[in-house]
Amino acid sequence: MEQLLEAISDAVSSMVLYSVEADESNAAIPNILPGAQGVKSTVDYLVDLAAKSALLWDNFNQPDMKIKMVNTCDQIREATAFLLEAATILSNMPFNKPAKKTLLKGAKGIMEHMVVLLQQADLYEVTRLIRAARRTESKLKIFIGLDPGETFFATAAQDFVTSTVDVGKIVTKRINEIDDYALKKRFEEANNSLKVEVPVVLQHFAYYQRDGNDKHSFNEGHKVANTIFAIIDEIITVARLSAKSPFDLSMIQGLDLRDEDDLKDANILIAQEKQKLLSAIEAGDGKEASRALKAIKKGLNDQIVISKALAKATDNPLEKKRLEDAARHAKYVLDDLIEHFGKAVEELLAKPDNSILLNRLKANLDTIMDASDQMVTSSARLSSNDVADATKILEDLIEKIKGNISKSEFDRLKSNVPMLKPAFNEIVDIVDGIAASTEDETIKHTLEYASREARHRGSLIIGKLEDLRPQLESDPNNRDISNEMYALLTQLDQISKDLLKTVSLGTSTQVYENHKIIEENLAKLKQAALAGDKKEMQNALRLIRKAMNDQLNIARSIERVTEDQHMKEALQAAILKAEEELDDMIKNLYTAAQLVVEDTTNPKAIALLDEAIADIDALNATFLGAVSRDIMSNNTRELESNLAGLVQSIKTGDQQKTVQVLKGIIEDIKKQGLVAELASTYVSSSGDEHRAQRIKDRAVDLTNTGPDLVKAVKANLVEMNPDNLAALAQSIGAIREANKDLNNAVFLTTEEELLENSSKIDQEMRRIQTNLENGKPVTIQEVNSLMRKMNNHIRLAHQHAQSIKDPNSKKNLLDSTERLNQLVSSLVGACKKSIENPNDQDAKKQVQSLLDQAIKANLDLIGNNFSTAEELVYGAPVLLKLIGRLEDALMSGDLEEVKRCFKDLNEELSRQLFLARIAESSITDPERKKLLQEAIADLELLQNQLYPSVMEFIANPNSLESREKLQALLRKLKNEVEHVSSISSTSPSEHLESKSYAVANELNKVEKALVKNNSAEANDSVQKAINGIKQQIQLSKHIAEHTDNIAQKRAIIELSDKLEKQSLVLQQAVKESIANPNSATHKAKVAEAAQATRVLMAQLIAASSNKVPEEQVIATANSIKRDLDNLSSSLASGKDVDKAIKELKSAEIKQKVELLKAYAAKVQNPHTKKQINNAIKDLEKNINDSVQFIETKVGDKPITAEQSKQLKQLINSSSLSANQVISASTGSNEDRILSQAVKINETLDRVSASSKKGNKAEVESNLKELREEIGDTIQLVKQAAEQSKDPHKKVALNEVAEKLKTISQPITNAANNAASKPNDATAQAQLNEVINQTKELLAKAVGNSSNSEDPSNHLNQVLLKATNDINRVNGAIESGDQNSIGEATTNLKDTENRLKILAKSLPSGTPENDKIRAHVNSLANQTIPTIVNNSNTLLVQPKDTAAKQNATAQYKKALEDVGTTISLINKAPEDKIIANGTSIHRDSEQLINGAKSSDKQQVQGNVDTVYKTASEQSVLARALAAQTENQNRKQELINRANEIDKLLPQLDAANKSIQSGGDKIDKSNLDKLEKVTNDIKSSNQKIVGEAINEKLEKEHKEREAREAAFKAEQERIQREKEEREKAQQDEVMAAAQKIAERTKDLNKDSTPEGKLYSTAQGIAGIMRDLSTAASTNDKKGMIQCSKLLAEQVNIYLAQAKETAAKCTDPKLKEQIITAAQAAKNFTVQLKIIAAVKAASEDDDANTNKQQLVKCSKGLAKAVVQTINAVEIGQIRVR
Repeated sequence: MEQLLEAISDAVSSMVLYSVEADESNAAIPNILPGAQGVKSTVDYLVDLAAKSALLWDNFNQPDMKIKMVNTCDQIREATAFLLEAATILSNMPFNKPAKKTLLKGAKGIMEHMVVLLQQADLYEVTRLIRAARRTESKLKIFIGLDPGETFFATAAQDFVTSTVDVGKIVTKRINEIDDYALKKRFEEANNSLKVEVPVVLQHFAYYQRDGNDKHSFNEGHKVANTIFAIIDEIITVARLSAKSPFDLSMIQGLDLRDEDDLKDANILIAQEKQKLLSAIEAGDGKEASRALKAIKKGLNDQIVISKALAKATDNPLEKKRLEDAARHAKYVLDDLIEHFGKAVEELLAKPDNSILLNRLKANLDTIMDASDQMVTSSARLSSNDVADATKILEDLIEKIKGNISKSEFDRLKSNVPMLKPAFNEIVDIVDGIAASTEDETIKHTLEYASREARHRGSLIIGKLEDLRPQLESDPNNRDISNEMYALLTQLDQISKDLLKTVSLGTSTQVYENHKIIEENLAKLKQAALAGDKKEMQNALRLIRKAMNDQLNIARSIERVTEDQHMKEALQAAILKAEEELDDMIKNLYTAAQLVVEDTTNPKAIALLDEAIADIDALNATFLGAVSRDIMSNNTRELESNLAGLVQSIKTGDQQKTVQVLKGIIEDIKKQGLVAELASTYVSSSGDEHRAQRIKDRAVDLTNTGPDLVKAVKANLVEMNPDNLAALAQSIGAIREANKDLNNAVFLTTEEELLENSSKIDQEMRRIQTNLENGKPVTIQEVNSLMRKMNNHIRLAHQHAQSIKDPNSKKNLLDSTERLNQLVSSLVGACKKSIENPNDQDAKKQVQSLLDQAIKANLDLIGNNFSTAEELVYGAPVLLKLIGRLEDALMSGDLEEVKRCFKDLNEELSRQLFLARIAESSITDPERKKLLQEAIADLELLQNQLYPSVMEFIANPNSLESREKLQALLRKLKNEVEHVSSISSTSPSEHLESKSYAVANELNKVEKALVKNNSAEANDSVQKAINGIKQQIQLSKHIAEHTDNIAQKRAIIELSDKLEKQSLVLQQAVKESIANPNSATHKAKVAEAAQATRVLMAQLIAASSNKVPEEQVIATANSIKRDLDNLSSSLASGKDVDKAIKELKSAEIKQKVELLKAYAAKVQNPHTKKQINNAIKDLEKNINDSVQFIETKVGDKPITAEQSKQLKQLINSSSLSANQVISASTGSNEDRILSQAVKINETLDRVSASSKKGNKAEVESNLKELREEIGDTIQLVKQAAEQSKDPHKKVALNEVAEKLKTISQPITNAANNAASKPNDATAQAQLNEVINQTKELLAKAVGNSSNSEDPSNHLNQVLLKATNDINRVNGAIESGDQNSIGEATTNLKDTENRLKILAKSLPSGTPENDKIRAHVNSLANQTIPTIVNNSNTLLVQPKDTAAKQNATAQYKKALEDVGTTISLINKAPEDKIIANGTSIHRDSEQLINGAKSSDKQQVQGNVDTVYKTASEQSVLARALAAQTENQNRKQELINRANEIDKLLPQLDAANKSIQSGGDKIDKSNLDKLEKVTNDIKSSNQKIVGEAINEKLEKEHKEREAREAAFKAEQERIQREKEEREKAQQDEVMAAAQKIAERTKDLNKDSTPEGKLYSTAQGIAGIMRDLSTAASTNDKKGMIQCSKLLAEQVNIYLAQAKETAAKCTDPKLKEQIITAAQAAKNFTVQLKIIAAVKAASEDDDANTNKQQLVKCSKGLAKAVVQTINAVEIGQIRVR
């Protein structure tokens, strides 16, 4: 075939040359038809031969390769047909251009496909040899694995010998087929070694067969076997290297026999060589740098070849495309970067201090590494990770589209909606690909069904969205369309997420199994490395790498679907660590292992290997630790099942099954112990050593139960009697108890376990108590169970006490524990006495008395030592989530899931009831105590109803009645959970709130009673209302007394006084109405007084609250929505509708609306406030319409169907309005967490201040508030973690949440200790330390809660807020309005705290950030506090001139400082200025329009927004002035900023005049407002104008810089291209020069040797001409040179054979001929390259240059090797 290929290439090259010459001379092409016919006949013969050869692939069961070879033959035939057709046409029409094109096309096709055919044929020989070698390897493994005395020994030996003989024959044949002498020599050496070693290994194992104790023969035999294995590996390696592949034909499946592991190995090699290259450059070692560079190039090229082969092998189009894209990119990198690296490295070696060159080299190395990594990533099979990535893309697109809809961005909507289909289809296609490659038929069917359904549903949704988009564009205000599009987008998003869950198939059991594999192979790796066994080391490394990557992928799958929040968070942390460190760990492991193998005595290398192994082992343990809870839960279920099966098998007498089940139980126990050990390590790493030790101890306890069970089972197998059965039951009970204790230790923290135990003890004691009350006696089983729980509880409490550092807390816990211990002992004695004497009434009374005391002591143990209030706060959302899960399970009809959810819910309910009882015992307010007692009773009643209701549904899952009954019960349960949580709250403002609802209800009763002329009821209700108001006033004054906030104190006192006066007005109005029962005027006065009272109550609550107003708006709106939704559910179901209407407390809802208004008034951001107020206005209208409909249309009569329908519409509208209020109030996670952090910081400061005063009552009050605030913050942090798309931030937020959960107790301990020792500096320092830790945690939470990539964005917003607050304070001080001063000072203090937190959250490490932090700290700790202090002084002493002057001076400095800080943060303030300019213009227009229509509320809202935006504009103008280089612009900006600063107080004054005036705004006030507004607009327009000019100038400079950079880059690229082309030309020229230099001094006489040297010199000259032709893209020259070279080398080969004939050394003779033959092969390749180049239609000079250089170098090397061998022969002859 090779001979035919050469003949064909000569003929085709001649035809191409004729065509090229004819084109160049514009002459007729000669008649080439005879040549074409000759080519056809030769090709036909060759193709027939190849087609027969193709059938040989069936021997290896590779029909694909047979098909490929046949296809290649067909392509050659086709190309030959083109050639013959063109030749026929040209013989008649020699100038026909289309025919010439066809000629070139056919010629190129013949050349390319002929080479492919040759390689395919050669590949068969390579494959045949490798298969034979692998068969020999397998036979040897069987042979040496036989035990002594095996009858199969002789047959195995014969098989092995036969296989080695076959290998030897194929190797000998292969030696004759290849030209590379080095490879020939390696083949021969391996073949000879194989012949030597085979008899030796046979002899050793023959001796071992005769004597099984002959360890010497056994060991020596294995040594020889390992040598044979190495020989076989060498044969396989040489076989691969000998494959004929002059071109990159890796697209042919099977050409490269390497796999994904080789791809990854090459990736690691590149990473290692990258570091070596940089080290060599740093050391100035040019030789090592050159070697490393070559290794990188080879590694990347190997990866490209493997990637292409893998792409060809896969049937999955997505995997194929991914691999091809990665290989294509890497090829580009290889060609574009690496080719000119040599010169860059040389330059760096010459100039090692050139940082620009070094950085560019590093960047290029990173690009190479990225390309290498991309190929590794692309080689991974399609998995759930790909679905997750695609789902993320779709999710982001859906969010964009939702934003487009909300912002009416129709152009973007038009382009984004069509992108949904390909994005969604990408997900489904990946799932299809996963399904196609899945072997498990069940899983395959599940995936295919899910994919099919998703594709169908998704197509319908996307089609509907495409239809709705133009409808929305034509009707932008149609909320129905936008809401429908929102709903459809949400459905589409959910479908993709459901698909992701479907393909996420990982389990914790897989993590456990992988963990074992990794551990085993880490041990094997070290053993192999120390033994110097490279092969075993490589196998172990690959298995470890695969298993660790599997761990990561399984962890990702589990994390996506698990409902266990603890496991999810632990997995997220493990995944993040693995994503960041696993690749480096694997590379370090490879490097260290290779170092040890190279020198097994190197202690440094061994230490590195141990370190690398430890890192992998730790990460592996982290994965298992993260899922240990799930493994233990699954194992517990299996253990319970086996225990039940054991009892059953013993009872049925099935001994065989009993033994089998017993083994399973013992295995479960061992597994549980192993997992517990790992969980202990995991817990220990988090710092909880006591709990870690407890896990270990309990694991030992569980393990120790195994022998007792075995003993009990054996006894029953011998004889089953009552005693033996009792012993078995006791043993099984011990296992269950020990396993339960172990699970508790693993699943729960010490405090959680104490709480769990205490809850269960409480349940048990109350059960006994109830039984006694019902006349049931105490049983000994109840006593023993209680005693066991108590002893465990007391022991655990003692253990926990040892970990407490605070001596007071430790003493309290030990005292409480001892108290409980004593009572338990007395209780047990009394119970036993009662059991012995059932009729002894005194004994029963004593038991009841002791039970009461023990119950209280148990509550005190937890309540006095742990933060139960926090647990209640945390528990309510957990309970609501569990109820939601149960509701979902009901909807899905999954009965097993229903059972699991019910179990979890019931346990959590019991725990929450216990906590509520603790809270109730600590309440001193009798009214609130009673409310909580009633709520607990109601919740307990619902819990008792839950079990039968769930069981009824499980028994009748298709019963609509049982389903609706359970759903209704769950709705009630939700309400009652929140009710209990609300009453248990410790916030005084919430107490005020609950009392206000009671007053509102009474006021409603008053109005209704007056309508009915029921004076008695009216008097009774008004009296209750007055009493409630008095209680509120008393409580609010108590709050005012204990607040340090002067403005808050003033506001509370003022509102309390107003409310007190209003109560008198109310009372008088009611009296007058009663006296005038028929007077509508007097009734109207009562209604007016009642409304004024509601407003004042709401304002008083808002003033008394220290909570974030937006959060209070959200909570109140949610409460309203919940009430409305409950009624809506009843209206929808049609059941108990009248009852639900009566239960709707309209007075409470109206009071909540007033509360919404009051909280909204405290919102600081005027834009947000405006949105909230608009939403509240809409909500109030809808609620009033609903209430009016109920009162006027329904009344006390049963509701009709039509009325029900109308009312449902009204209620649903109200609910939707409540949602709008929530939406308007809900800011970003970052802002919400920052607001909460500010409140917590303020509370922490109060805790510190009160502890310094030694005021324990105040300390306790502040601590209660702190615990509640921390609880609220934890929920927000958790929410931010769930929503975060950054895995680093997600993990960081989860860590913060967990730490915040445990921070309250240390603060409580430290604060109480400090309060008891107010003069103790150490105690105060300890408190300050834990307070600072908390503040750091809050700053971390704020810093990680942002979705913005720029951490300074939020700081910028707060600085702009600071500007507004500073201006407000200054204006208030100028006006002397005490209320305004108070409000503005409070807001500024809030800003101060925000800046302090944000300063801590700023990333450090850069001079720029450090400078920003310094400015922010200066503002937050000096400038702003000074203003706040002066303002507070003015609140107390309004006429303090010094304070006023200081405040004014600091005001100016503060604005300058804020402007400077903003200029550091915001590099383009002009953008914000331009955006603000539009806002000011719009709001100003709305302001004047509102004033003209006398809408005071609108005026106030727009004044606030204009004031804020103008304040921002002022400071932004200063920031821009600090940045601009234009001095005129700088001065203009400062002047206009000063103007705005002066106008702001005037705007405020004008507004106050309007607000204090009558309902109708008079013209003078309107004129003042309009003038100041126009002046602000004028200054604003000038600032905007300067900003626009600055922006244009910046853009112009940036454009010039970009153009200059682009020009420089293009020049660099062109320069490097020219250098590269010159270098390539130089490489061909250098190859020619190499021959010329070698032959320069040789004697070129008439001897055979002299003729050979002369011909070699001629070859060098032709190669120089070839170089010139290639560099100028001279096609004709290249063809002619390649032909001349072929002719010269044919002569050269004949001369070499003549010279070799004289050589007496057969080896040397073969070497001469082999080298000369190799030279001939390279000229054949050069002819093909020239022909293909000439036949190509493009004129790209780069085409085939790489192949040209490669062949030229190969030719030069072969010529020189021939000459060297000839000279050696001459020397030997002499």
